[in-house]
Amino acid sequence: MKKNVYIMSAKYAPGHFSHMLAYYKLFQETVYEPLLFIDPDYEPFHKEYPDFRVEYTTEKVKAPDMLFIYNLSPDDSRIVRSFRKANPAMKVIFVYHEPWYGIKGWLCDLLHKNESPMESGKALARFFFVKRLIKSCDQVILPSGVAMKHYQKYCARLHVPCCVFPLVFTDECGEALHMENKRYFSFISTASASKHFELFLDYTRYKAKRDPTAKFQIATRTDITGYIDDELNRLIQEKRLLLTHGHSLSNAEINHAYAISSCTWMVYARSTQSGALCKSFMFGTPVIASDIGSFRETVNEDNGVVLGDSYTLADIDKAYESIKAHFPPLCEGARRCFLSQFYYASHRELFRNCLSVAGCEVNGETT
Repeated sequence: MKKNVYIMSAKYAPGHFSHMLAYYKLFQETVYEPLLFIDPDYEPFHKEYPDFRVEYTTEKVKAPDMLFIYNLSPDDSRIVRSFRKANPAMKVIFVYHEPWYGIKGWLCDLLHKNESPMESGKALARFFFVKRLIKSCDQVILPSGVAMKHYQKYCARLHVPCCVFPLVFTDECGEALHMENKRYFSFISTASASKHFELFLDYTRYKAKRDPTAKFQIATRTDITGYIDDELNRLIQEKRLLLTHGHSLSNAEINHAYAISSCTWMVYARSTQSGALCKSFMFGTPVIASDIGSFRETVNEDNGVVLGDSYTLADIDKAYESIKAHFPPLCEGARRCFLSQFYYASHRELFRNCLSVAGCEVNGETT
């Protein structure tokens, strides 16, 4: 008999929807019948994928046999308590995307302005909130080796089993890659200091002056109106800068942005995981990445260029020109990396092993 698992995201985060679909498919191959238990703001995404069972977190629903928390929300602990009251035997698994990286790392971000003071304050408060949530879990899943390292250093005393399982996706690329459509060097993410957004703008101006054929794209839900100066506005008018911003992007918009990209910006201040990297590789798009965190586990000469510890606009330009010079094989390498490391069907057995760590049923047996 099938058991119920709710894949929960009680806080709207459009970048997470594709991951939840992949977990949905993985759970379908187990004794668990999945349901997406999500914030109502996801409704437009659900309309794109109507075959997936959905209930919204604003509705009263029966407690499941397992609660799979995918995206952290302030409501998570309350929901866990409510469900556990109705079903004390319920299993809880939490996917911890960005584990706390220590007070030293936190101060470094604050001093180097990788995050605003408000965001830094939220990160500190979030750590204490997360510790409380983890105590109620049967297992924590970490998306990378560096995430596991941080977790073991700062959360090991909580004595909750953990395992590494990569960010996974269904394959939304569809047909073969269309190289002729890949024309834009793209920033596709939240526009923030930790992702060096202003440096991307600096490089856009730098390259546009030196190469009249260079094209750029920004796709972000952040309203970046205040960043658009006369020079960038001119590029927009000339159709050399493609801009989508200020609203939550649909999955179709996100996928289109990657499909037309020749290179994606991954020059970040830190990374324990990156859905943007996975999606870039899904669409066969190479990246320029910082030599940090989880990027070290994935980005190499087969799928992109890794910058050194320090770099200038000229160094970034050299990396971009290298990608242009080796474009077809890098696209093929990026696509291969997605299929081997991030495609859900490549990790069926590992997923079952992760469930067994939590003492969950696998193939009808509790391990």
